[in-house]
Amino acid sequence: MKISEMQAAGISPNAVTCSILLKGRMSSLSDVSRVLSLIDNMDQPMDEVLFLSVVEACIRTGRLDLLSKQTEKFMKQGASASLTAPTYGSMIKAYGHARDVKRVWHLWDQMLFHNVQPTSVTLGCMVEALVANGRCMEAWQLVQKMWDGGSHRALVNTVIYSSILKGFAQTKETDKVLALYEEMRDHKIQANTITYNTILNAFAQGGAMNRVPALLEDMKTANPPIEPDIVTYSTIVKGFCNAGNLDRALKVLDDMKANGKHAPDEVMYNSLLGGCAKEHRADEALQLLNDMKKYNVAPSNYTLSMLVKLMGRCRRINQAFTMLEDISREYGLKINIQVYTCLIQGCFNAGQAGKALTLFEKITKEGLVPDSMTYTVLVRGCVQGGLLDKATELVRSAYGQGPTQSKGTPPGLNAGVFDEVVAALGDNTNEAKELLAELSKFQPASTGKGSSKGSGKGSS
Repeated sequence: MKISEMQAAGISPNAVTCSILLKGRMSSLSDVSRVLSLIDNMDQPMDEVLFLSVVEACIRTGRLDLLSKQTEKFMKQGASASLTAPTYGSMIKAYGHARDVKRVWHLWDQMLFHNVQPTSVTLGCMVEALVANGRCMEAWQLVQKMWDGGSHRALVNTVIYSSILKGFAQTKETDKVLALYEEMRDHKIQANTITYNTILNAFAQGGAMNRVPALLEDMKTANPPIEPDIVTYSTIVKGFCNAGNLDRALKVLDDMKANGKHAPDEVMYNSLLGGCAKEHRADEALQLLNDMKKYNVAPSNYTLSMLVKLMGRCRRINQAFTMLEDISREYGLKINIQVYTCLIQGCFNAGQAGKALTLFEKITKEGLVPDSMTYTVLVRGCVQGGLLDKATELVRSAYGQGPTQSKGTPPGLNAGVFDEVVAALGDNTNEAKELLAELSKFQPASTGKGSSKGSGKGSS
C-alpha cells in the first residue's frame, strides 16, 4: 500500500512504517523530505531505530542540514542518552565529510556527557574526521587522552594510529610521524604493513630517506616479522627517485626481483622513469622499458609522457618519435594529448620549432583536441623562437578565434602567457593593440595588458 493510500484510508504511518521507508532504496531528496514530513506529524516520539534510519537517509542524500534539524528534535525529546555509539559514529563521520569540525566535537562531547561508551569504531570515525580536516594534532591528543584514561585504553589500536600517521605524512611532518611511531612501540601496539608503508611514505615525501634502513630492520625484527609488499618497495623507489638517487632506487628494484616474492608493476616503473628523466639518464630508461616487456607490464600514456620528457631533455627527440610509434603499435595504445604536448615541448627544446608545429597540425587533423597546456607550450615555443606571427595565430586559436576551431569551450592559455606575447610584440605596436582589442572579452584585466585563463607552468 502506498503512503497516499494509507492516508486516504485514515491510517497514519507510524515509526516502524517511516523507518522501513527510509531504509528502502530511497535516494531522492524529495522522497526523503516527504517521509521526514510524516515523522514531524507523528504523535509518538521518534525512537532510536527510526532516528538511525533518518541519519542514514540524510547522509545518503547529502542533506546534513536536515540531519541537524532532526537531531535537535530528537535531542529535545530527551532521547540523546539512548543513542548508541554506532549512531554517534555515523553522524561524526558525516559531519567530518562536511568539514563541520565544530559539530563533530559537539557530538563527541555529547556522547561522553551521556555516558555512552565509545567503541574503537566510534573513536576511529572521530580520528578520521579530525585528520581529514587537517586536525591531526587534535586527533593525536584525543588518542593520548583515551590511552591515559585507562578505561578506554583498549579502544586505541593500530588502525587508529595509522590514520593519524597518514595525516602527518600528508603534511610532511616527519618528526611527528616518528614520535607517533615511537609512542606505538612504547604502548606495544603492533604496527602492520599499512603502518610501515605510511611511515615510509612520510620519509619519501619529507626527504628523510636516510631513515628507511632502520625502519626496514624494525619490520624484519617485529614479532611476527612484517613482510614488505609491492607498495613498500614502490614507496621506497619513489622516495629515492624524488631525492635524486636513481642508483639506490634501481638497487631496490634489483633486490625485490632477486627476492622473487613480488614483481614490479607500472607504478614502480613510472617512478623509476621519472627518476631517469630527472637525472637525464636515457640509457637506463630504455633498459627499464625492456624490463617492463619482460615482466608483461604494459606502458600507459603516463609512462610515455615520462619517456618523451626524458628524450626531449637528452636532445634525442627523433628517438622519442620512433619510440611512440613503436609502443603505440605494439600495445594498441592511443596516445593522448598530454603525451603529444610533451613531444611538442621536446621539439622546441631541441630547436626544431618547425617539427613541433607540423606535429600539432597532424594531431589536430587526427581529431585530438589540444588543451590549455598544449597551446601554452606552442605559444611560448614560438615566442622564444621568434615566430611571433605564429604565436599570435595560436593565441587566437586558443580562445576560439583562429583558423583552427575546436569543439566545445576554447581552452585558453595558462597564466601569464598572453602577456608574454603582447610584451614580445611590443606593448604599443599595432599587432599588440589588435590582439588586445580582439581578445579583450576573453581576457580579464591583470597586468594592464591582459590576463590568461588557467594556471600552471609549461611542460619541461
